[in-house]
Amino acid sequence: MYPEIVREHFTHPKNVGKIKNPTVTGSYSMPNLAKAIFYFLIEGGVVKDIKYQIAGCPFAIAVCSILSEYAKGKNVKELKNIKLETLEQFFEIPEEKEECINLSLKAFLDGVKNA
Repeated sequence: MYPEIVREHFTHPKNVGKIKNPTVTGSYSMPNLAKAIFYFLIEGGVVKDIKYQIAGCPFAIAVCSILSEYAKGKNVKELKNIKLETLEQFFEIPEEKEECINLSLKAFLDGVKNA
């Protein structure tokens, strides 16, 4: 069974879409499985807007939504320290879903490192 926060963000994902002229993008894909792309609008080192596109399982979709909400208004430097364990403040991570969760996290961090 999915944790409540995962169900909520999967059924009602936040910030889905694309930013027309993003400051930076981040992406990650797993062959034959899924792909995630994040679009960041950054001003003065702060995330002003963030959107994403993903094809993946409910956990991967929910994590993109959670990360996009978490990142808004934060300094990019703060976001560079996010790890898989950071997500445990939101829900318990099932071992069998780590790969799905890492897909979203790696795409997010790819954008953050390029900012």
